[in-house]
Formats: sequence, structure tokens, C-alpha cells
Amino acid sequence: MNQDILNVAFEESIDSEAIDQLKQSLEHLGQDVAFHETPEKGPQASILLLGISSVAILFGGAFVKKLGDKAAEDAYPHIKNALSKLYTKYFGEDPKYKVRILTTSENKAPDTKYSLILALYCVGKDNQRAKFLYETTWSKEQFEMATDVYIQAMTEFVSNDQSEVSELIIASESRMEPHLIAWDPSVDALVRINALPSHVRI
Repeated sequence: MNQDILNVAFEESIDSEAIDQLKQSLEHLGQDVAFHETPEKGPQASILLLGISSVAILFGGAFVKKLGDKAAEDAYPHIKNALSKLYTKYFGEDPKYKVRILTTSENKAPDTKYSLILALYCVGKDNQRAKFLYETTWSKEQFEMATDVYIQAMTEFVSNDQSEVSELIIASESRMEPHLIAWDPSVDALVRINALPSHVRI
């Protein structure tokens, strides 16, 4: 994948209408966006939040830096609009589609409040990888607020030696990547998520 552009990776089993809507919303980016279809991964429950999501928006470093420029002001609302198309199908109290993870012999709901459908990815200035998560039950307003926070955080993460995301990574002392980051609306701040039991140190 080209790290200088916006990459959209999606599993072949994802709702094709949702992907078509993403493509339409982002088509004005031209050569600055690329779509990649991937086989379904079927991650194990223990690494559920560490693998690629069903739809992964990967923000390349050069593309993220553009978001801080005046030239990127036109791109920003289109990105938000593209993500809101996914919200109406997979998020909120009564989503159109619900996710079930197939394990060895049972149909099992994942034990997490975070979405397995959508995540944003970014590589920071020191080559640290971060994955930004959305809660499945967020209202549309919370979903859009999180997108605002994530894009701002990514801009700083890519451009500055010190940023809110890099400080969270340093404080965690974890070497496992991607580092899982989420917006906590109760304190209006980013937090790092640990996908493993508290007694496991990596």
C-alpha cells in the first residue's frame, strides 16, 4: 500500500453498497486514495482487536500532513461524509448489520464495545503504528466527534516529536503494535486500549 496516500482496505465479504458509497464520497481525491479488497481474515478471539478491521482506513504520512494545510480543507468533509455512510449501517443502538465472529464451532458475539467493522490507522513520526477505534453504540454526533479528534491527533502524531498519541504509547510501555487508541467521551480525551488481560505484559 502507498504510504503517501489514503488507503482503504476492506474484506471481500463487507456490504458492497457501503464500499460503493465510500468510493463515491472519496472519488474527488483522485490519485490520493486507493481501495484494496482483501480476503476475510477470521481472527481468533484473543487477538480480535489487533488484526485488520473489516474496513480499515489507512492514513499515509504525507496525506495526513496535507490535512493540516489549507489545501486539505476540501478533503476533510468528504472523509467525514464517507465514514458517516458506514455509521448508518454498522453503528448506533439499532444498526442495519450486526457483527458475529465465527470461532471453531459456534457463532459468537465479540466481547468488546469497540467496532470490528471500522478503524482508522496511522504511522507516526517514529514509525509507531496506531489504530483508532470507534464504539459500536455511539450516537452519530459522538461518532463524528471522534473522527474530528482522531484526524487532529493523527496530524500531530505524524508531524511532531511529541503528541497526545505518542505520549499514550510511551506511558503504556507496550511494544505490541498497532497501539489501540480510542476517544473517551466521558473525559473528552484519547485513551489507550489494552486488548489483552491486565496480567499480561508485552
